[in-house]
Parts: sequence; structure tokens; C-alpha cells
Amino acid sequence: MVLYVTLLLLAILILQGAVAAVDPAALRELTVWGAGAACAAALLATWVMMSAVESRPPASVGLVVSARAARDGATGFLFGFALMSAVPLGMAAAGWLQLSGRAPGTATALGSTLYVTVLLVLAALFEEVAVRGYAFQVLARARGPAVAIVSTSLVFAGLHAANPGVGWAAIGNTLLAGILLGILYWRTLSLWWVTGTHFAWNWTMGVAVGLPVSGLDVGAPVVGVTTGGPSILTGGDYGPEAGLLLTMATLCGIGWAVRAPRLSRDPAVLALGPMIETTTDGWNERSGLH
Repeated sequence: MVLYVTLLLLAILILQGAVAAVDPAALRELTVWGAGAACAAALLATWVMMSAVESRPPASVGLVVSARAARDGATGFLFGFALMSAVPLGMAAAGWLQLSGRAPGTATALGSTLYVTVLLVLAALFEEVAVRGYAFQVLARARGPAVAIVSTSLVFAGLHAANPGVGWAAIGNTLLAGILLGILYWRTLSLWWVTGTHFAWNWTMGVAVGLPVSGLDVGAPVVGVTTGGPSILTGGDYGPEAGLLLTMATLCGIGWAVRAPRLSRDPAVLALGPMIETTTDGWNERSGLH
């Protein structure tokens, strides 16, 4: 783990530095090139550790490219979209969210929406590969999936601890989101599945509805909204991730992820020999999750 983290940070430093030399804006804000460099660093660190240290195919972390992978990504997106849609719908039902007009349909506006969408895809892929790929499998092999899920969720929450306006409620909800994603990964062994869910989580809030994402205004919303209501429920200026409405939605998502009978592991990933136990449905006595 120490070697992996060192390699990951070194690769990020080098690749992000190269991007910043060409595009100095990447030092001040999130850009597609910066997010792409972070993804490349995570993939490179994973490839080195799996190939040179573990002597396993790198795709066994859940990155097999196939028709099944495309379905997993789409299914994960639909799950995340449905889960996150419940929050603004609940706010609207309570009178705390009103449409303030549709965003202009100009070529510039559509281009901005596409740019932010690509940025959110890359950001989600980076975090999932970096946190719930090699690291998750090593922890699950050594200490079991419960430790892997909790440990990676703590790291995931820590990655958002410096966001603008963050508080304990936001950290707690991000921790729950990490637990949800960890369970989904354990049950599917597909980084495409969890990346789809992670991307949908951010896209639904930031682009589809125009709410803050982890305290950040990503811009380019499909519709404009105005919000109100008690911050303890809606999250206030930080966005839904600091509110109890999202807490309830995430807990429902965790309950579904634990019990859903249709979640299954990709046979193509199992055939490559991942570092964790490979029961058919993803559950076993050692998991501590039933």
C-alpha cells in the first residue's frame, strides 16, 4: 500500500506538472486536461502494481473492456441518477426548490455542458480507480471486505475534507457515499459500475439540476433553480451532500446494494484472477456483510 500510494502521488505530480506547464489554468481550477492527467496517473500506478508486483492482469481490478462493461457503466449511471433524483424531487415537493428557467440552448451553453460532463466523468473515474481499484482489493485480501469498504470510504471522505464550506454533515454523507460505492464494487467487481454511479451522483446534482456538488459550483446546468428550506435537510450552500435528505437517500441506496439479487460479478473479471475471493454472488461468510 505504501508503494502504491507513493507511486500514485508521484505519477500525479509529474503528469499534473506537465499539464500545468502547457495549461497554467490547471493549477487554479479543475480542467479536463488536469482530470485526464489524474486518471492517467491512477491507471499507470494500477498497471505497475498489478503487473510488476502482483503478477496479475491490470484489468482484474474491474477494468475489463467489453459489452458487459458498457452495460455495467450504464446500469450504474441509471442507479445513481435515480438515487440522486430523489433529493431534488423531495426538495421540490416540499416547496424548497423551484425552476428559475431553462439554461440557454446556445452552442456555447451546450459546449459548456459537454465540457463539464466530460470533466465529471474523468473525476469520477480517477477517484474510483485510485481508491476502489488496487487499494480496495489489497485491503480486502488482507483484512476482508468490511475493512476494505470502511477504509476506502474514510479515504474517500478525506479527499473532500478541504472543499469550500465543508462540515461534519458533509463529511458524514461523503463517508456514506463511499460505503455505498464500496459495497457496489464488492458485489460487482466492476469499476465501470461504480464509476457510472459516481458520475451520475455528481452530474445529476451539478448539471441536470444545477445544485452545488461537494461545495463546488460546476456550472453549465441544464435547468436553473432557486433553493430554500432548512439547511439541515437541504445542505444549504454546500449542496445536498450536507443535508439529511441525501443521508436518507444514501442509506436507502446502501440497503438496496446489500440486498439486490441482480447484482453480480463480471465473469470476465473473475477469469482474470482478482486478488479477492470470487464467489458467484459476491457474498461469503468472511465478508461480514449480509
